[in-house]
Amino acid sequence: MNRPSFFLLGASKAGTTSLHYYLAQHPDILMSDPKEPAFFRLEYERGPDWYWRTYFRRYGGQPAAGDGAPQNLHLPFVARRIAATAPDAQLVVVCRGPVDRAVSAWRHNVRLGVEPLPFAAAVEKNLRRLERGETFEGEDGAQRYLEIGRRDGNAGLQRAYGFYVEPGHYAQHMERYRALFGPERLLVLFFEDLVADPAAATARVVTFLGLPAHSLRDSRPQNEATSPAATRLNSLIARLPGVGLFSPALRARVRALVGRAGKRGAPPAPVDDSALRQLADYYRPHNRRLAELTGRNLDSWSA
Repeated sequence: MNRPSFFLLGASKAGTTSLHYYLAQHPDILMSDPKEPAFFRLEYERGPDWYWRTYFRRYGGQPAAGDGAPQNLHLPFVARRIAATAPDAQLVVVCRGPVDRAVSAWRHNVRLGVEPLPFAAAVEKNLRRLERGETFEGEDGAQRYLEIGRRDGNAGLQRAYGFYVEPGHYAQHMERYRALFGPERLLVLFFEDLVADPAAATARVVTFLGLPAHSLRDSRPQNEATSPAATRLNSLIARLPGVGLFSPALRARVRALVGRAGKRGAPPAPVDDSALRQLADYYRPHNRRLAELTGRNLDSWSA
């Protein structure tokens, strides 16, 4: 094997860090390390062999290997790159109520010091960009994304584009991947189910991948909301030289310890109720299409 056999596509802030952690506990699964390879977004010209050596360097013959970058779901130019690199891959998507997902993403960026705008203004900025047609379609969109990413990093991309709205266009993104891979190779999970029963949700993925059942050693959630200081400290730790030499399990424990310490005295950034109502109205047609695709009743998402 020299390519991932499956992709945990996203969505961001929908529990993918936890699911990545749970899947990594299976002896037949190797998950990407670090969790979110930038290859299809920012490093594609380096080639698939470099990608495999860099993010799957711990490969030891596991039958399944998974890429856990949630940005792969909502960036339109990525889907064809994945299809060209791993045409037989299976795909997993986790959906969360899109308004809640947007709020979680905004609060995360506020804690990191990346987002200076109030929630309503940040969403409005994102909506205006989408209205102008700046949606990163095709290689032209990929090049525009790459230019800012190389110059200013992920923080610069976030400040420039504010990816709060389009990650919640779940049906649109799934249809893009279904057209390339076929519907039978895409599994849809829901954040609520993952939170309620991590073992059952993980078992669904394991079964989908055709692997034998395996019990979770640790089903605690990962990457929970915490204080700005703890969020920044974990981000700093992740960038320290040599951190990648430590096992993913050890790094997850450190991340969790810092996060739990930082949960004390960390009230969430406030969000205007009118902005939440407007965003809920915006998402109604997107939610209806997702309900049609999945057979899931999503009325609670628009309440």
